[in-house]
Amino acid sequence: MKKVVHITSVHQRYDTRIFQKECLSLRDAGYDVSLVVADGKGDEIFEGIKIYDVGKEKNRIKRLLFTSNKVVNKAKELNADLYHYHDPDLLIAARDLSLNAHLIFDSHEDFPALMLQRDYIPNILRKTLFRLAKRIESKSAKQMSGVVCATDNIRDKFLGYERVNAITIKNYPRLDIANQEQQSTKKEERTVCYVGGLTPIRGVKEMIIACKKANVKLLLAGPFDSEEYFKQMQQMPEWDNVEYLGYVKSTQVKERVYEKASLGLVLLHKAPNHTLSIPIKQLEYMSCGLPSISSKEVLFCKEVVEKENCGIVVNPLDTNEIAEAIKKIINNPPLAKQMSENAIKAAKEKYNWQSQEKELISLYKKLLK
Repeated sequence: MKKVVHITSVHQRYDTRIFQKECLSLRDAGYDVSLVVADGKGDEIFEGIKIYDVGKEKNRIKRLLFTSNKVVNKAKELNADLYHYHDPDLLIAARDLSLNAHLIFDSHEDFPALMLQRDYIPNILRKTLFRLAKRIESKSAKQMSGVVCATDNIRDKFLGYERVNAITIKNYPRLDIANQEQQSTKKEERTVCYVGGLTPIRGVKEMIIACKKANVKLLLAGPFDSEEYFKQMQQMPEWDNVEYLGYVKSTQVKERVYEKASLGLVLLHKAPNHTLSIPIKQLEYMSCGLPSISSKEVLFCKEVVEKENCGIVVNPLDTNEIAEAIKKIINNPPLAKQMSENAIKAAKEKYNWQSQEKELISLYKKLLK
């Protein structure tokens, strides 16, 4: 049995793409799968995946300085046939792993583009860091057996570098995330939801204000990017319409969030890394039969929602427009039902992980034959 190790210095151990999709699909395909993380929750074996934890550093600087080497060193100890890593932080540290095994980089986002929009990076440094990140990325990619990309645009960027084998494996949801044949009996009246990272650029403030205007409850699940931002949101007068669940494991999202809500929100602001992204939450909403209120600034959301008629596209900065869109669906059960059916049909036929895992397994078979 071939031994493969997935490595992350940033993501949670039960991350949707890394654990719930890639690791479990590889397990089912007959590989011996381990996962190295740095979340401070200890070692364990969960659903047949061996998870090794190197511990969590207390701040971003220490993580950048120490965690990358820690997870790579732990991965080396496991003596795998293939290493699959998921974070740009590891682009340099992971190079040594390619000496005795195959190495795959999983590009979830456009790493250099992120340098242009990180709030903690001073404006004067952003373009310089963008160029540096692009140079590191292109040089590192040439030493890899393959690059797995979450979107076609990221894949095309890597194919533009010399001698790089890049493929697209889109972050579509597993069909089994929802029981698509039955409407949940747990639906809470006039409730909408958002699941994901809670940052200003993802429209959290606009969600809270719009839901108050629409007189609906907002189920909010995910980690805030800082304690300060969390406190700012809690101090908003509209916060009394929010039920904050904190971080919810991907294995519990369906029961704790999607089964209770009547529609989902995807209100990403305009940003280089958002325009061409494929937000997993958009697809999870569809898989669970939730109509969506989606940002016009994300091309994938705009195209899918309009083509499949499974929600309404809005300006993510206009809380009045968002509120009116929420009310249009919430107050019109026949429309909501039709959008729900359209969403489920599209998820079944097109937008599901089962259509993507074939590409992942094919890549592994080619490299480990």
